Amino acid sequence: MNVAATAPTSVATDVLRGIAAAFDSLTPQMKRGARWLVDHSADVGLLSMREQARSAGVSAPTMLRLAQVLGFADFAELRRAFQHELAAGHARVKGVAPYRRRASALQAVEGSSRSSRLSGEIVRMQADDVLSVAMINSAAQIDAAVKAIARAPRVGFLGVRASFAIAFYFRYGYNLIATNGMLFDGLGGLLADQVESLGPGDVLVAVSQAPYSEPTVTAVGAAVRRGITVVALTDSELSPLARLATHTLLAHTETLSFFPSMVAPLALVEVLLAGLAARGGKKVLRRLAEVDGRLLVSRAYWTEPKADHVDPKPGKLPARRSAPRRTLQP
Repeated sequence: MNVAATAPTSVATDVLRGIAAAFDSLTPQMKRGARWLVDHSADVGLLSMREQARSAGVSAPTMLRLAQVLGFADFAELRRAFQHELAAGHARVKGVAPYRRRASALQAVEGSSRSSRLSGEIVRMQADDVLSVAMINSAAQIDAAVKAIARAPRVGFLGVRASFAIAFYFRYGYNLIATNGMLFDGLGGLLADQVESLGPGDVLVAVSQAPYSEPTVTAVGAAVRRGITVVALTDSELSPLARLATHTLLAHTETLSFFPSMVAPLALVEVLLAGLAARGGKKVLRRLAEVDGRLLVSRAYWTEPKADHVDPKPGKLPARRSAPRRTLQP
């Protein structure tokens, strides 16, 4: 892929996508350099080629050859793409640190205003994460994923550990507008068996962020071998899910907290659910009417009690009612 020959809205974003497309064909040393570029995209426009090569653990000529493989004349031309991104305020610092190290960094913040300082910065980063959903996924990419899900006879939703919440939420929302969705929870160690229930033409929606869960990666690989369409919701073009999936949608998960943020993946799911509802036509409307009726009959949601059924205040007994007078009927 000749990234330099394209004219995208964000050249840096296309560089990262170009790295993902070429990754499997790169030499081992180039792969190390490529991973460093993807994981430290905010530093690419700031550090020299030699500094970046040293950080990546490769030689400077390796970084030069990597830039040329991506279609640039030299590494300086590649750096300029990321410098433009920095000037626009779009660059993000990426990386995965152990949870203990992240928690230690939080505890190192000094001052009585620690909580307010941290909360303000974390919320700001969460807002940036949500914006990443629109910044790094084109409308065409989102629409392609929506079409694949909408056309599938069966749709499986898979996520483990923290990503299970995202998969569960996606399946719950999807079940409101369609009846062919299945949550793969791996209960009883049967995750592989659950994935085998899908076949060619079906879709597996897989969710995972760094550090990537082995059961999810293994299940996605098995699904691809069976001819199942995979829609990956992940955090990097170099994610093992992204390199296997038919459709890949990205969301940033950066945060100052000790645990990756799940705000942007949830936002991405809501975008997809809205797209599915919008293109579902009368079939979706009929399904929603059925769901509304069922929820109403089952009294699924709390409603304000009527005035003559108000519970007494704590410690106060309800007024005693006299029994109705009975009259004998002739």
